Amino acid sequence: MSDQLNNPARNNEKHDHDYRIIVNGEKKIVESDVISYDAVVLLAYPTPPAPNTIYTVSYEKAKDPHEGELVAGQSVTIKEGTEFDVTPTTKS
Repeated sequence: MSDQLNNPARNNEKHDHDYRIIVNGEKKIVESDVISYDAVVLLAYPTPPAPNTIYTVSYEKAKDPHEGELVAGQSVTIKEGTEFDVTPTTKS
């Protein structure tokens, strides 16, 4: 499955469920109920808009916690329909 190779939130582990999430208004499918900051950013921006770009990642409708922000190194437990907003900011 070529989509699996291009999707950072997917891996080769056996899974029981696909999760449909929304990233910047676009539907995405992931195979794990836990997703990291880095995986969400890569789903939103496979190619960074500019060098030295940092991202603000906010989410809602997650399993635990239900809403909040992710920073580098953090993950969140998702459920069907979790929504993410990823906003790039260029360092000056």
